[in-house]
Amino acid sequence: MSNETLDQPSDIARMIKIGVCSIIYLAALFIMVGQDNGTFDALGEGIRLALILGSALLVITITILWLKALDLTSNDDEPVAPSTQKSRKVFILSAVFGGAIAILFYVSIMVSGESFDNVTLFSNSPIPPILGLGSAALYVVGMIYACFHWHKSSDEHERAAINAGLYASFYTYTIAAPAWWMAQRSMLIPAQDPMIMYILILTVFSAVWTYKRGA
Repeated sequence: MSNETLDQPSDIARMIKIGVCSIIYLAALFIMVGQDNGTFDALGEGIRLALILGSALLVITITILWLKALDLTSNDDEPVAPSTQKSRKVFILSAVFGGAIAILFYVSIMVSGESFDNVTLFSNSPIPPILGLGSAALYVVGMIYACFHWHKSSDEHERAAINAGLYASFYTYTIAAPAWWMAQRSMLIPAQDPMIMYILILTVFSAVWTYKRGA
């Protein structure tokens, strides 16, 4: 057995690492969404600030480590496969479109004179029609463009990892959405939040895709 094989983590170790990071990532994103929806309004301002800053720091840190593990961060010392270069461009493009939507939200708030407490990115509060149409259009165009180029640049191994993530996230949705819906109708849990469900599905996809990709 070669030293390279001995240095590689086992499948169980990788599974545990990805699972733990996904749970922490998911919890941090839930806190950020909950903050926008007023979940923590009963807590003191200092505690809320610590929660949101800590959650943002966790999201940024795990995202950087995740991209590094997937070889999607730049490294000038090593040659990079063309497929990896294209994947990097897709992730950068996705970040640009996401940033554009966030900027559109906050510019709209500043121009309209609305309070930042009334219009937040992750809440379910009403927003102006122009802002809703503009952000939806940016999201749809960005997702279609990014997904098309990601699929186009993928090799067989990458597509197999994507398919595994799609299956896992689809099964998660078909189980979680109806179960949550029935539980909320029984007054056992709060009403289903579309952003929380969206984050859950994406996290499941990312975790399975990362595992199957070999990171």
